[in-house]
Amino acid sequence: IMFVVGHRGVFNFVKRRSLLLLWRPPWGLFSEGRNEGFRAGECEMTYNRSRIAEAGAVIFHYSGLDKDEMPWKHYRDSDQYFVFTSMESPNYVMHAERRSMSKFDGGFINWTMTYRSDGNVFSPYFESSSAIPVFKRDQAWLNSTLATKSKIALWIVSNCALLRGSRLRMDYVTKLVEAGLPVDRYGGCFKNKEELAKKSSEDFNSYKFYLSFENAEHCKDYMTEKFWRSGIEYGKVPVVWGPKKSDVEHLAPPGSFIHADDFESPAKLAAYLLYLDKNDTAYREYFKWVEHPGKEMERIKELYARTREEVLCDKLLSNPSPNIVESVTDFFYNSESKECL
Repeated sequence: IMFVVGHRGVFNFVKRRSLLLLWRPPWGLFSEGRNEGFRAGECEMTYNRSRIAEAGAVIFHYSGLDKDEMPWKHYRDSDQYFVFTSMESPNYVMHAERRSMSKFDGGFINWTMTYRSDGNVFSPYFESSSAIPVFKRDQAWLNSTLATKSKIALWIVSNCALLRGSRLRMDYVTKLVEAGLPVDRYGGCFKNKEELAKKSSEDFNSYKFYLSFENAEHCKDYMTEKFWRSGIEYGKVPVVWGPKKSDVEHLAPPGSFIHADDFESPAKLAAYLLYLDKNDTAYREYFKWVEHPGKEMERIKELYARTREEVLCDKLLSNPSPNIVESVTDFFYNSESKECL
């Protein structure tokens, strides 16, 4: 077909496919979304709804499909893909925002773009621009980083009791502290935001562990900036609670984290972290993925080489056949565990 329509038609086809229309920024806040004109791979992104006829894909944040703004009232054709996106856990969307996903059902959505690796477009919190340099770190980086470590554990949290997971993690960390683990705790839950703001980057870098405790339990692949930025990117060993260990193993550098599920009690985990604090050789083992990356690390690098809108753009430009997701409710809610919801 591309050759039949001639060179001008080919040009228009590629141009049309490479535009991504963001129907509305997350929660209506432009500060929470991509900038106008943001480029991902060969694609450009816009909020300008008058360009909907040009768009290869229209991206709908879960908060942004209003009853009086249904896009089919404006434009849609069979070559256009409607994409559902969320970076929040189903637990949060269901209970904190009390949102139904039914408005996305009935064949409205073609693809899902979330942090879940089993969706159509993998959109992790650790996007490629951050992951690629982190996965290139070497022994020299490791030596200089470990030399700065003098404190044990850090936790920053402001969601104290909004969700079941919020309460469970708060209780778990309280028990860690009661068992003798020094945890420096900051954020809204501890009413010391001003003290937190005064801390320098050197202070933050001096911790060996970050408590990467999510606000949801056993939500598929739900690993946020608490794991990636506060832990891996900032050179700390993440101590994980929330996602299943098998999910973390699939998505994280091998041997890079400690999972609470491996310990009979918070007291046992506290004892192990105190042991690692006194044993530099054992602690260093959690950075083996930096010193001696193996085949598993090659898989991880490939997984994060292209993410989010880059992957969406690649899919669009590959001229795929439509893939209708009949029910976002089934994908986002009904496929999750009871603990997650």
